Amino acid sequence: MVMIWRGFGSICLAEAGRSETLYIVIITIKCAIYTLYVVFVLIWLHLSFIVFNSVSRIFHGGKL
Repeated sequence: MVMIWRGFGSICLAEAGRSETLYIVIITIKCAIYTLYVVFVLIWLHLSFIVFNSVSRIFHGGKL
């Protein structure tokens, strides 16, 4: 591990790879959460469309 002390901070070359990995993990988690959100919204829209279609058919004399 190489450390160079300069004034107010230090540069650690060995830790640079870990921070890049951390950014990749954070971005992956954010993408997974966004994907789950999109899937949830699409399923909700699909189910609400089915329910609204069923209700409108019942009230307007159609068959299920």
